[in-house]
Amino acid sequence: MNAGASTRTALVVRGGWKGHDPVGTTERFIPALRSAGFIVSVAEDLAVYDDAERITATDLIVHCWSMGSLTAPQEANLVAAVRAGTGFAGWHGGVIGTNVANPAYLRMVGARFLHHPDGFVDHTIRIDPAPTADAEITAGLQDFRVCTEHYWVLSDSHSIELAHSVFEPAPESEWAEPVRMPVTWTRRWGAGRVFVCTLGHQVSDFDVPETAEMIRRGLLWAARPRS
Repeated sequence: MNAGASTRTALVVRGGWKGHDPVGTTERFIPALRSAGFIVSVAEDLAVYDDAERITATDLIVHCWSMGSLTAPQEANLVAAVRAGTGFAGWHGGVIGTNVANPAYLRMVGARFLHHPDGFVDHTIRIDPAPTADAEITAGLQDFRVCTEHYWVLSDSHSIELAHSVFEPAPESEWAEPVRMPVTWTRRWGAGRVFVCTLGHQVSDFDVPETAEMIRRGLLWAARPRS
């Protein structure tokens, strides 16, 4: 349960494919959560989602588990907890390259990883100039360059896009026009807030200040507001 009216709890659920360094990447943000006053606990087994009471009482879940799969009860418990007000956040494959057989989960996070070009690609992250809400996550940030995996995702219009990238057609491309791709977005799911960023393949991605700051703000935004 929550430790008190002014103290919030965060649960970091990490594991799965080691290529996304779930320990190293989450350790970059745990100090920020603690500095913001959260009591942080870590689970390295998806079985934590079997405990419906625990996750429903948690103010923020940070999910970093690539190539995972939830059981039906785990998926139901997690989606119900978010619907009831638990915040949910994550980045890259740890949140949208996972649970691909769990449609309720995918609807909640708002996208599924589909493809990225081979290797790391230089590309520009473009900050949306006038988001309809949640602009505090990208306030003051300008467009910036990254060299990392460039995610192509399947998404829907329920999300509020805060940043995007563009896939430019090459001579061998199957498409002729530039394709806009969401990079950072927020989403409401019942009473819960959801934050997702497609950046974050490896720890060094967070050496880009704009990437780290955008995700830090997104985690804090997603958490259940203080009552």
